[in-house]
Amino acid sequence: MFKSIETYKINIDKSFEENYKLYNDSLNKKVGNISFRVLPPSDVSFYQEIDLCSYNFDTDIDKYANDLIELLDKSYLERIKIDDNMLPAVFPILGIGDYSAFVAGDITFQPDTSWGEHVLQNIDDWKKLPPLGTSPWYKKFLDISEQLIIRSFKQGIPFMRGFFSPLDLAHALRGEDIYYDFYDEPAKLHELLNFCAEATIKFAEDIYNLVDKYYKNTKYGTWYTRKQINMSEDIACMISGETYREFCRPHTQKVINHFGTGYMHCHSRAMYLVKEICDLDNVVHLWLATDPNQPRPIDHIKQLVEDSNSVVIAIDCENFEEIEANFSEMKKGNFSICLPVSSIEEGIEMVERFRKLNASKL
Repeated sequence: MFKSIETYKINIDKSFEENYKLYNDSLNKKVGNISFRVLPPSDVSFYQEIDLCSYNFDTDIDKYANDLIELLDKSYLERIKIDDNMLPAVFPILGIGDYSAFVAGDITFQPDTSWGEHVLQNIDDWKKLPPLGTSPWYKKFLDISEQLIIRSFKQGIPFMRGFFSPLDLAHALRGEDIYYDFYDEPAKLHELLNFCAEATIKFAEDIYNLVDKYYKNTKYGTWYTRKQINMSEDIACMISGETYREFCRPHTQKVINHFGTGYMHCHSRAMYLVKEICDLDNVVHLWLATDPNQPRPIDHIKQLVEDSNSVVIAIDCENFEEIEANFSEMKKGNFSICLPVSSIEEGIEMVERFRKLNASKL
């Protein structure tokens, strides 16, 4: 089971203070922040160690919650001495199937992932779906979330959950036909995207209400849910910036407006989307994942600073020398850098090296 949140970091208050400054500065259009995280193998090993096919989610939710928290506890204990920007959290790991099955359809599980069903054969079929909240997976996911929260709130471990953007959700429900809908049924596609925005708002609100119920008297328990939403824009990486502005922007903005601030995600194969997403109102964070055989964000810092509009751009790099070479340019924006390391010892060394570098540039 989890230990108190203070157990997992050298100085947990300092870690939260640094993160707060980073995102508060971003919201207020202040730049000059570079945050740093190392990624030892133990930070991601639990994704391979939990076998999603070993659970019947009608009867095994307690077992699943216990197993997942045991794995997260083990991971956080491994990195106690690493003083980087990582904040301990509890979050469900179910693959991506539950990101759409809360609306309709079932989930197909593999040991380390899942996917949902394309339930909309025609673009208007969303009007025939059962009322939102009645899908079997809607209640199951709330039950799973509650069991994780019950096992975490007394220790102050914040609950975290991401969501599909309206376009990502529409694609998960509609399938590849959605790429034709941009041209064949633009008005109906806007209706579908609006439905997906409304569905995301309701689903997130129900999850956040659970978080508030248990965590209301904790110091950091609502860190990931208070006045914010975390969404992916993966499918937008397959369309143009102009198409994004016409179809995606208004519906993604609607969700962000409802919650307050947006924490977003897209991929480096569509570097042009950085400007589009960062131009949305009240976006404070964009995780720009590096795709194989595509541009590496660390090689395009000047353009990212120009396009980011003070939004924190979260990117990865391959070695510390890349951070040193780009440090002065990154100071012109806001960045969060992730460096994979081979061991806890290397992680400690790299954090100390980063803090010395940062102090020398103040």
